Amino acid sequence: MSGTIITIVIIYLLICILIGVWATGKTKTTSDFLIAGKSLGMFVMAIAAFSSIQSGFGMLGGTGLTFSGGMGFLAGVGIAAPLGFALTWFLVGKRMWKIGQLGEIYTLGDVVEKRYNSKAVRGWIGLAVTLGVIGYLGTQVQAMGIIMHTVFGVSPKIGALIGLAILGFYCVGGGVIAGVYTDLFQGIIMVTVSVVIFFMALNIGGGVQNITESLQSADPLMASPFGTYSILSIACWIFLFSLGAAGQPHFITKFLMIKDQKQLKWGAFTAGFAYTLSTLLVIGIGLTARSLYIKGEFPELASPDEALTVFITHFTSPIIGGLVIAGLLAAIMSTGSSFVTLGASGLTRDIPKAFNMKVKNELLWNRIAVVGLLVLSTLFSFYMDTLVALLGVFGWGTFASAVFPAVVLGLIWEKATKYGAISSIIIGLGLNFALEIGGKYGVVILPPGVIVGAVAFAISIIVFIVVSLLTQKSIVQLDEEMLDAMEG
Repeated sequence: MSGTIITIVIIYLLICILIGVWATGKTKTTSDFLIAGKSLGMFVMAIAAFSSIQSGFGMLGGTGLTFSGGMGFLAGVGIAAPLGFALTWFLVGKRMWKIGQLGEIYTLGDVVEKRYNSKAVRGWIGLAVTLGVIGYLGTQVQAMGIIMHTVFGVSPKIGALIGLAILGFYCVGGGVIAGVYTDLFQGIIMVTVSVVIFFMALNIGGGVQNITESLQSADPLMASPFGTYSILSIACWIFLFSLGAAGQPHFITKFLMIKDQKQLKWGAFTAGFAYTLSTLLVIGIGLTARSLYIKGEFPELASPDEALTVFITHFTSPIIGGLVIAGLLAAIMSTGSSFVTLGASGLTRDIPKAFNMKVKNELLWNRIAVVGLLVLSTLFSFYMDTLVALLGVFGWGTFASAVFPAVVLGLIWEKATKYGAISSIIIGLGLNFALEIGGKYGVVILPPGVIVGAVAFAISIIVFIVVSLLTQKSIVQLDEEMLDAMEG
């Protein structure tokens, strides 16, 4: 690997460490560690939200999907995700912020216990978040190992350990404060790099017309709006990644961190626009690489996921290559930092409180939990590859199925009950996991093209509504403050 690329990546990692040192000095309480002391302005929060959603899986995997299937990724996820930012701000932004003003509300467990007056709902939501976090973190560990291996030539395991040590350093000390400000730095890198590489890729490919003609010569569907993907798959992606965005805990908990209600204005546009710009990298490299491949000018790939790294190492300058790799690491580490603090809060706050247990020195135990989650995720990644990959694929669907009905619909619909919330969480977790495992081992129930997470998400919503209607006698009387928060 070029010395220039290595230097750029090292500088990027050193800046993350310096932010972590600064954030550690700012982190004095549990509130600081979990919700940044409710101190964030609009721009920091919006870019942090975008960075945590745009993961390494999205950039590496999205480029691979575009390379192998054409424009379908843009028609599905690329359009649905920015729409998801707008829907999330509309559905829960103001409601979450208002609930955050009603006391020590630091986690989704705090939110649902306040809404349903139920420790059982707190416990189940804490369990769902923790399980999803372990799966997602495992995929981030794997992706980080691959990038470090590409840059430094070390084994993927050693590379993953180096990356995790840096991630752990700034997350253990600085918690969410370190996470959101590294997210800000990383988000700016991702957007800048994506815009630059998009135009560069089009130029390398000979322009839009040449790229389109190459794709059409191999398969007319490659240049069509949906690519080679079925309309059913596109519809599932749009449903899951637009409405399901409001069920992503690493996204909606950031509304608890805003210092002022006025900071909500323009946040959806800022986050959505940043995400849209970041997809330029995926589309530009994915389509150009495919066009070059069709013409016999692109190396053979072991997997479509390699399209991005092969393109930047063969067709760009070391400076651009270094910046793109820094952008990839940014996507991986920003998502990872959001997850470790979420998982820690589930282990040290939500699950213990569900059993009426109070954790003394919560800040210390949150830091210990971050280390524990990093170790656990690393073990999954190293020794249980299949399971980690499986958990990574259904992670988004798991969060959407388990969190959206209980939290989002629960904050909108006064007739929601704790039994509806618990049932939807259990069904969402169980169905998503069962369908994914069944598919993995040849037990396929769903028609071709149907996305498992979308089905589990839809059924968990139905279960939530039906069970709530059947258990209306258990509705808790909401106080005026809660009703005001739910009105948004």
